[in-house]
Amino acid sequence: MRKLLLLAVASSTLAIVGTAAAVKPVAVSISVSRSTVVYGGTVKLSGVLSTHQVGAKVHVLSRAYGATSFSGIASVDTTTGGAWSYTATPAILTRYQAQFGSATSRAVIVKVRPKIVLELKSRTARRGTFMVTANGVRPFTGKYALIQRLTSSGPTTLKHVRLGAGSSATFTIRLPKRRVRVRAVMPTSQAAPGYIARNSNVWSSS
Repeated sequence: MRKLLLLAVASSTLAIVGTAAAVKPVAVSISVSRSTVVYGGTVKLSGVLSTHQVGAKVHVLSRAYGATSFSGIASVDTTTGGAWSYTATPAILTRYQAQFGSATSRAVIVKVRPKIVLELKSRTARRGTFMVTANGVRPFTGKYALIQRLTSSGPTTLKHVRLGAGSSATFTIRLPKRRVRVRAVMPTSQAAPGYIARNSNVWSSS
């Protein structure tokens, strides 16, 4: 009789342990469509709720460069299979997480490049005057851009241009008679903190 009682207790204990093991904690995942974006661009954040519940609220959190903690930026409903997605526009290096109840995903990082614009303001037969502007959530006053001529053998740096008020600078370079292609480059050392290197559009002479 004692053996039967012990077997019954053991069976009950195993059943309880088995049930507890079968109940897994809810989890939410997150992934990002691309890890780098130019200022003003967007990225798609997406993931799946482990319960595969439809219509559940997933909270999207972000922590931009310089912030000390994550904060909510959106709440989205899960769709088929518990999937969720959100389109974000990071203005500077930003970390993202997804949250459902007490469950929080890992953090994903999106790096941001400043938007560098090169414009021809005027030209003569042998010289061209250009403006270069760096766009971001903060000014780049005092930083410099490299002005490069692109050739078949690679880029050649013509000058360093220091950006002034409005994160822009005007400069003049010599234009050879043959066709020439020019761009501006802001290296990471100048784009940082919060941004990484970026090339401008390429200007080509006719």
